[in-house]
Amino acid sequence: MIFQSHFISMAVYAALVAVVLALLRRNEPKSRWKYGIFLFLAMAGGALLFGWLMYLFTL
Repeated sequence: MIFQSHFISMAVYAALVAVVLALLRRNEPKSRWKYGIFLFLAMAGGALLFGWLMYLFTL
C-alpha cells in the first residue's frame, strides 16, 4: 500500500497502532474508545509538531 502523501501514511499508521494498543490495554468498550482516540491524537499531533520543528531548522 503506497500513499501519495506522507501525512496519510502517518495517519493510517497512527490509527492502526492506536486500535491495537486500545484493544490490548483496556477492557471496557468506552474506555477503549477514549484511549484509542487519545493515542491517535497524541501520535498524529506529535508527528505534526515534530515535523514543524524540523522544518524550522531548514530555513
